[in-house]
Amino acid sequence: MALSTLTLRDATCSLCANKVSVALHAVEGVRHFDVDLADQIAVVTFDDDVVDRDHICRIIGRAHCDGHGPVM
Repeated sequence: MALSTLTLRDATCSLCANKVSVALHAVEGVRHFDVDLADQIAVVTFDDDVVDRDHICRIIGRAHCDGHGPVM
């Protein structure tokens, strides 16, 4: 298991949080996550034998609102 804190740049709306949550829920290997708009982060616990951090970042990057910045 691995734990990663991802920065959600400019993600400030509830639609962003919902889209990121739905995307993370669908990723095989993601065991738990918390999306925190106040701090603009997502803390993700995942099985690193199944999925890696870069893949999770790409999924989130495609999921959140178009007007917001990249996932780091």
